[in-house]
Amino acid sequence: MLEAYVSAWNRHDFAAFDRLLTADAIHEDIAWPPQGFRGQGPAQIKDFMRAMIEGQPDLNWHLTTVVEAGPVVAAEWTWTSTYTGESPIGPVVRKRISARGASIAVIENGRIKRFSDYYDLASAFRELPAGSAAANK
Repeated sequence: MLEAYVSAWNRHDFAAFDRLLTADAIHEDIAWPPQGFRGQGPAQIKDFMRAMIEGQPDLNWHLTTVVEAGPVVAAEWTWTSTYTGESPIGPVVRKRISARGASIAVIENGRIKRFSDYYDLASAFRELPAGSAAANK
C-alpha cells in the first residue's frame, strides 16, 4: 500500500488517492513550512500534492526500507527534486535538493488511514557534493 502511495506521488496520479486513502485519511508532513502540513481526506491531500508538484515537478520519492507490523508500516526514504519557491535558505529557483526521512502509515481495510512524514527540511537545501548522484540528476 505504501509503495503504491509513493508511486502515485512520483507519477502525479491524483486519481490514485481515491483508491489508496480512506475517506477521512490524514496526511501529515511535520517539517513542511511554515508550521507543517496536516490534511484530512483525499481532496486536501490532493491539494497538498498539487502544491508540492508545482514547486518540484520532477520529484522522485524512493522507499529504501519498509517494515510492516500489522496495520502499521514504517519506511525510510529519499526524496530528490529540482525546487523553486520559498525555502529555509530563502527563495530559490531550480535548486537541486535531496533529503532522507521516515514515514509511518496506518492501514485500515486496505487503505491508508494515516500517513506522517518526518525529516529535516533544512538538510534538503544544503549544497550537494559535486560528484553525487543526486547533484547530477
